[in-house]
Amino acid sequence: MKKFDVKSFAAGVIVGTLGISTAFAATGIKSAVASDTVLTLKGASLALNRPLVSVTMDSGDVELYVPAEEALGKLGYGVYHDSVKNTLDLVPGNEGPKGPGETGTDLSVSGNTILNLANRPDQRNIAESGSFVAGENQTLVLTVASDIKGGTVDLFLFDPAGKEQRITIGAGDLSKEIPLSKGTWQYNCSGMFKDGGDVKIVGTIK
Repeated sequence: MKKFDVKSFAAGVIVGTLGISTAFAATGIKSAVASDTVLTLKGASLALNRPLVSVTMDSGDVELYVPAEEALGKLGYGVYHDSVKNTLDLVPGNEGPKGPGETGTDLSVSGNTILNLANRPDQRNIAESGSFVAGENQTLVLTVASDIKGGTVDLFLFDPAGKEQRITIGAGDLSKEIPLSKGTWQYNCSGMFKDGGDVKIVGTIK
């Protein structure tokens, strides 16, 4: 088994975030094609919407690259590309990057936090997805702080059987408890709010 090194992972961020075509502009890359290799985490398959990418270098070496934005998101990280600063920012817990002097609602988080979602500063949209594992007789406690205007945010929860539950968030704070069945849950959070505001969603398991 080949060890996945940091250099390859960093390049995977570029391919995964900016698209395969961007890779050809990088020095030393000859070609890139989608790969049918399956990504696993501790032996268990980690389902991705985008494929891994097999990259052939000018030297003839072949490297395997991961769509890191999605892969890191499933591991609890947010990946944010700043085209002005030409940086990729990795933020634990899917939190938006914190800028100097940034203010907003501070939610006190306790217990086993499995959701920590927020729009990026000065952006009027949110798009996050991921998964978490629930045990027997557990409950998801959602706490939302929102002052968004001109739109709504939808949080979709999918239980281990694939059944969907939709929670629509507008302006105003809310708290909700959701009984969980044992297994892997998926979530998708998206929405636009054209007149501004911020939203933060924290989910803990108890």
